[in-house]
Amino acid sequence: MLKGKRIWLRPFTDEDLPLIAWLGAHPLYHETAGFANISSPQMSHEVLSAYERRPENWVILHPETKKAIGFIELNERGVDERSHLDQTREIGFVLREEFWGQGYMSEALALVLDYAFTELKVSEIWAGHYENNTRSEHLLRKFGFEYKYQVEIPFAFIEQTTQKYYLLTASNWQRFRNKSR
Repeated sequence: MLKGKRIWLRPFTDEDLPLIAWLGAHPLYHETAGFANISSPQMSHEVLSAYERRPENWVILHPETKKAIGFIELNERGVDERSHLDQTREIGFVLREEFWGQGYMSEALALVLDYAFTELKVSEIWAGHYENNTRSEHLLRKFGFEYKYQVEIPFAFIEQTTQKYYLLTASNWQRFRNKSR
């Protein structure tokens, strides 16, 4: 478990099924975060099972209410040691709308970035967001991520198909952390 001042991050468990089903039923999260459109209880179980199997995926808990308010994931980008992709990750996150603008995702992102660069010793972290998701863009830039490119997603299940990608290197993270202290 990773603990911040106002949030806790813990691995997914079976008790997170309502969060997965709720996010999957709301088009807002399909359109802004690319979260799966979940149309059945079986699909909810399958998505939850996938998150439970991944080692660096956390539910964001509000410590006072113990309510799951979102999640943040740190995924491997590859395992090819020659290309050093084994030393990189991609980060993604979703927060329930009623908690937007309150600093919870900033705190979660800081915890996970610090964990990735100090504990996992990754060299860089990539992040992407749909072009219309200006909140994610602002958050990534706030943490020192640099815009690198955008790509059209040919098989997206939503209208918005342009995804922007950003990169944060370990050295830029260190500079950001030193500056923000």
